[in-house]
Amino acid sequence: MGPYQLQAAIAAVHAAAASPEGTDWPQIAALYLWLERLNPTAPVRLSRVVAVARAYGPVRGLALLDDLNRRFRLDREPLTRQRERAVRAHLRETAGDPAGAATLYREAATLTRNQVERRYLLARADRLR
Repeated sequence: MGPYQLQAAIAAVHAAAASPEGTDWPQIAALYLWLERLNPTAPVRLSRVVAVARAYGPVRGLALLDDLNRRFRLDREPLTRQRERAVRAHLRETAGDPAGAATLYREAATLTRNQVERRYLLARADRLR
């Protein structure tokens, strides 16, 4: 199995779910792990963090994100620098740390040139005040 088949399998699992809550997130997390082994890029690693957090909770997602940052510096990679902060903010919010999440949403907002995304991230931060 190659990376395209794994990407198709991930898409198929998403498509088979009636809702985000009904998605087989453990299967998606496992597929991303295999995809990461074949295609070890920063975006694939960050996607695995999201899948793990959805499957096993935000604390486990944050632990994986911390580990991947130590090993691969997703927070400094051009393709994931801004998204790493947005993902971390969401996970911190979900884990019950609104102040930390708000700070991270603001950091993520400063790292994007997309005005729609910037407004969205700042609104998320403002909502947590």
